[in-house]
Amino acid sequence: MVEGDYELAKIVEYMKAHWPSKVKPEWQVGLEEYPELAKKVIADFTRDKTKNRKLVRIAGVSGSGKTTQLLPAAEEYFAKNEMRPVLVAARRFVEYHPHWREIKEYYGEENLRKMTDEFGTIMMFLCMKKMVEHGYDIILDVTLLDPAIEGILLKALSASKYDSVLLMIAVAPEVAEKHLSGRKWRHTRETEKEFIRATEYAMKFYADTMPEMRIIMWNVYEKNPVYDGAIGGSLEVFSKYSSEADVPDHSEEELREAKKQYLVEMR
Repeated sequence: MVEGDYELAKIVEYMKAHWPSKVKPEWQVGLEEYPELAKKVIADFTRDKTKNRKLVRIAGVSGSGKTTQLLPAAEEYFAKNEMRPVLVAARRFVEYHPHWREIKEYYGEENLRKMTDEFGTIMMFLCMKKMVEHGYDIILDVTLLDPAIEGILLKALSASKYDSVLLMIAVAPEVAEKHLSGRKWRHTRETEKEFIRATEYAMKFYADTMPEMRIIMWNVYEKNPVYDGAIGGSLEVFSKYSSEADVPDHSEEELREAKKQYLVEMR
């Protein structure tokens, strides 16, 4: 799955450069191990899932509310439309690491995600490619990455004729930092900075490469979206709300329920 595949080798190279494994050498996963691990994950993840070639991409920097607000809303949308999507998120791959128990015991549970970031992100994209080829409905819960990687994903989605929509909460870094400071765990500072950098570049990439793709964007404090339309026209809105350090006007539950309602009615 990796050897002889230039694009997947490029993904692995990028992930290793930005999320290098910091665990003991004997606990690091070799490239030759990934194909069999990916087969196991795909078999587990796709059991009883539907195939309508629908992708909902949840994006935004760490601490923006992807998992706490956008994910429940995306799940509500699929349920309403009687689809059973595969949830693809780096955190779901942790326990497929051959040495996750040793890593957890040695580094502590609070550092398990951080210490397996490289493995999780590599597995995520290896498995995504195969699941897209087979047309599975997917919720992709991962921040936007460097255009070099997004381009590979976009190529796969286009080849399989996916109907894709991007959901995002635009948030200023200082607001995201407030959310992250209360977490039991967080990515390294270097990784969080890379997320911010890559998100800006990836937005420009999609606006130039696939300007008609739909994006629904919220800011951090209002119930209703600040933008719903083609990503080609969204950059000024994204830039505006990514620099406004405002606090929410509503509780997180209220914001989450509003997003659910909006997506349930989405056409």
